[in-house]
Amino acid sequence: MTDELIETAPGANTAPPVLLLQGTGGTNEEMLTFGRRLAPQSPLMTIGGRLGEGAQRQYFQQTAAGPVDPQQVATESAWLGASVRQICRNHRWDVDHLITVGYSNGAAMGSYGLRTGDLPGTTAVLFHPLWLATPQIVERPKLNIWLSAGQRDPLVTVATVQQVAADCRRTKAAVTLYQTGGSHMLTPQEVSATKNWLGEND
Repeated sequence: MTDELIETAPGANTAPPVLLLQGTGGTNEEMLTFGRRLAPQSPLMTIGGRLGEGAQRQYFQQTAAGPVDPQQVATESAWLGASVRQICRNHRWDVDHLITVGYSNGAAMGSYGLRTGDLPGTTAVLFHPLWLATPQIVERPKLNIWLSAGQRDPLVTVATVQQVAADCRRTKAAVTLYQTGGSHMLTPQEVSATKNWLGEND
């Protein structure tokens, strides 16, 4: 594993661990602070993307000009899943009840890993995810996924998130789609709705 990309924060080992996946250029500190707001008792881990540097760091290369490389996405998703399992083993956290929280580029990678089975766990919160094609979809009837979309989001349209939701439902997961009137940035209402949903579903 690439240690500088990974940071953890302790919590109650009886609480489900939370994996935090950043948007483009996000930082470990930002994600751990956000994760603590969403899940005050949980152990937290954030794993940064291996592609790009600084403000351009991503899980997969995403540009307006070119298509996404499916092999790159598959390789990074497998690495992410292996890293999560190793971290949970090391800390004796319950990987089977992992909660995945992702934003934008990280939400897209989270959705991909959940659909292919690379990422373990039973719960996911994915803010404004891009759609990525998967080579196969694994049935996961115990999975519960909350997705959000902004009606004025210029980067990820509501239709795109609806496409992600439809693909997630093909795993037999329970899927909730929450729409805001906002743009790509998270709204306070979105975060509040997420906390309420997690309180009912984690």
